[in-house]
Amino acid sequence: MEKLLHWSIAQQAGDKDALEKIGAPDQKALNQLFGGPDETALMKESILVATNPEVSLEDKEIALDNFEMLIENLDNANNIGNLKLWGKIVDLLNDDVPDELRVLVCGIIGTAVQNNPKSQEDFDQTKGLEVLINVAETTKSKELQLKALYAISSFIRNYRAGYDKFDKLNGWKLLDFDNKDSKYNIRVLSIVSSALSNGLSTQLEQKFKEIKLVHYLASVLNLDANTNLVDKSLNIISELNRIKYDYTAEEKYEVDRGIQVVEGLSDKLNIDDLNGAKQTSK
Repeated sequence: MEKLLHWSIAQQAGDKDALEKIGAPDQKALNQLFGGPDETALMKESILVATNPEVSLEDKEIALDNFEMLIENLDNANNIGNLKLWGKIVDLLNDDVPDELRVLVCGIIGTAVQNNPKSQEDFDQTKGLEVLINVAETTKSKELQLKALYAISSFIRNYRAGYDKFDKLNGWKLLDFDNKDSKYNIRVLSIVSSALSNGLSTQLEQKFKEIKLVHYLASVLNLDANTNLVDKSLNIISELNRIKYDYTAEEKYEVDRGIQVVEGLSDKLNIDDLNGAKQTSK
């Protein structure tokens, strides 16, 4: 507040040197002093703009960008539920909404629920996960699909109720290991990693064998030149080892062979994950 007082005096005096030395005041403090809108009001206003049919697409995009910046603050993210905005946000994923906006909405969801139990619980009260799965499965927009996968991964990470719903909705159908797009595959492995964050149940272990997850991870080590994807695969293998995944002899052989291939890239990879993945053979 003292800085704000000095800034106000310098502003009124037109003292540019003093203003430069003091620096710009905190916007929140300015709002409190001069009665500007608080952040909850700005959040509500942003969603009103984004859902108003009379507003241009460009202005809606700006409103949603502003909203996402606001909810990077944990308290603001938690206020989405308190302000009863989740339903309106999920409605912006409908097919009649332009893809440009749906991409932004998926980003908002991912940002809000990431490592945030309250927002995960509040979002869970909507049909948002079902809608996200449908968007990721049916959209022809690669950008939108990737953002939807990001939002799904963020929602189910360290949130068992979210993972259980994902499993019930057969979100596993989104995992296409024949896809050659590295960005898509990284997103898919993020979903696998998020599922694992809730623990390895007998049912999940069986699901991994059903979708041939370990075979895919080993194939990445053997064939893929994308170090980000290799790192992601090593991270998951390392986690499988930590939680005592029951490898078949064939799975263990394929992983060991893949690790031998990538060991020559160790200077480009996460060494902790590489060492953790090596525990497969022990």
